[in-house]
Amino acid sequence: MSKMHEEQELPEEVRQSVDEAWPLFIDFLKKKQARVTQARKIVLTQVFSRHDHFCADDLAAELSSGPNHVSRGTVYRTLALMEEAGFVRVIRDTDVHAHYEHTFNHPNHEHMICDQCGEFIEFSDETLAKLISAAARRHNFEERTHRIVVFGICEKCQGEQDS
Repeated sequence: MSKMHEEQELPEEVRQSVDEAWPLFIDFLKKKQARVTQARKIVLTQVFSRHDHFCADDLAAELSSGPNHVSRGTVYRTLALMEEAGFVRVIRDTDVHAHYEHTFNHPNHEHMICDQCGEFIEFSDETLAKLISAAARRHNFEERTHRIVVFGICEKCQGEQDS
């Protein structure tokens, strides 16, 4: 199966995001004097195809074979560049494992992570966002982004404790 054929099989929303983000990523790579390669586009496409919180090793395993094979090193380097460019966000769990999620064309949100099962729960809170912006203004700080991670025990695991 050709790369072009596989790209045509992407869901429309993923293809649109890749079509919009890839030229921006090319500009970023050129400014960083980093190589623009098909492997990097494959990584970007695979990341945009995911709608979960994933580890770099999981992504590397998905791309370790087949017609769109990408080396583990390329996956890690590309994820680091995508984070620097603002296309992905890193969230660390209590064991300091890095999880990624793509942020391009996605509203900002925060996370709660269950200490027991590791579930990621996304939430948005406009009041919280306003408080952060107000604090940044008070300190004459130009906010670029923020991330809040709350650790605890999810409802399901609490129920299992009560049993």
